[in-house]
Amino acid sequence: MHRMAMRAVIVDQWALVRLGIAAVLTAREVETIAEFEHGRDGIAWARANRADLLVLGNHLDRPALDVVTEAATLDPVPKMTLLLTNPSRDEMSALLSAGADALLVRSVGGDELNESLDRVEAGERVIAPALLPLLMGAMSPSAPEPNSLLTGKEREVLAALAAGSSNQQIAEALFVTIATVKTHLAHIYAKLDAKDRHEAIARAVALGLLT
Repeated sequence: MHRMAMRAVIVDQWALVRLGIAAVLTAREVETIAEFEHGRDGIAWARANRADLLVLGNHLDRPALDVVTEAATLDPVPKMTLLLTNPSRDEMSALLSAGADALLVRSVGGDELNESLDRVEAGERVIAPALLPLLMGAMSPSAPEPNSLLTGKEREVLAALAAGSSNQQIAEALFVTIATVKTHLAHIYAKLDAKDRHEAIARAVALGLLT
């Protein structure tokens, strides 16, 4: 049984899109689902009702980055899933840095959206496979440059992090313990001066470590 967000707000300019997203949330037994055409109205509702989840699609009144940045100041901070259309690498990096939990393509299907919400609930960051090449470029984590800021193993962990893997998944993929993964993460955060996964990915992109 899905028990993620009890109060969710959907923002998209198209009623049919909101209807489809609401259907997915209803199946997850979300208690309250509010729908708005404009970002300003969605944020106002989220603030007044202490929303647990914000699903942000296309809207015309405010840039998505502005909405995410403001949502990150709310108490509690809602989980934020965005549906994007042809985003730029800089836009994606900025959204992750601002606190977005999931970056999905606008054409996402119901099952994929549902799975992504499961992963967000588990504390993971989710980036749609179609968007990863744009964010990561032709990264080769196993062959770092000699003077790279991160070690080869840290780059491998960073690559898995950018792909949305959990600590357990990273440990299994690299054949190490979860404790070892946590140690690598601590080193990555320290070297990138990041406080969490969101900042680590955004700063790695800005520094060219994921290009």
